[in-house]
Amino acid sequence: MKKTILVTAGNTSEPIDRVRTITNTSSGKLGARIADALMALDYNVIYLCGKNAAQPEETPLETVRILGVADLAAAVDDLCARYQFDGIVHAMAVSDYTVQGVLPMTELEGHIHAGTRPSLTTDGKLSSHMSDPVILLQAAPKIIARFKQYQPAALLVGFKLLVDVPEAELLSVATALLEKNHCDLVCANDLTQVTADGHRATILDKNGIVATGEAKWEIAVALAAQMNRMWSESQ
Repeated sequence: MKKTILVTAGNTSEPIDRVRTITNTSSGKLGARIADALMALDYNVIYLCGKNAAQPEETPLETVRILGVADLAAAVDDLCARYQFDGIVHAMAVSDYTVQGVLPMTELEGHIHAGTRPSLTTDGKLSSHMSDPVILLQAAPKIIARFKQYQPAALLVGFKLLVDVPEAELLSVATALLEKNHCDLVCANDLTQVTADGHRATILDKNGIVATGEAKWEIAVALAAQMNRMWSESQ
């Protein structure tokens, strides 16, 4: 029986109001290549992606597009209820924060001095005449933590992106992610090594480095091969 794998890709966009958002620069290209590499091994792929994320060249079993973290959480809940996943590759760049609300700086200062909490909303469209607007953020739920709760038997792959850090620090942070969220593999990369022509990444498990790649397709193939190897060894 074919294995079924959930691949997440792209970015989330958190609404400030009904016309503005906060987002990040993830394109979803690596996730799309990973989906293709897994489908090339004859696996079923469910592709859960940001609204404008890159798409795989082959057609997944199902594609679900989301906007923000709340949409992502709802989609994960739904998909994990409808499918039994053999693997989950969480390559999506999920926002660490959602927008709590926006208010003028002077109003915020008044609340600070009074020791009160402002009443906030992001409905409608913010006035372009608001003086010195301040965006208040709140922590977003960690979606990766849900996967092992819902599907403890699934092989879980996490991703860690840092910016301009020593390799030892990148691997240390990636290992901490692996342990905290009970991942089986983590793909670690540094934004300074992601260019139009190349993408360097290191794949590690609980014992250390298992593969590296210098381009998105090379990373995707190496990751798919490692997942395939782990399934074969567990039989």
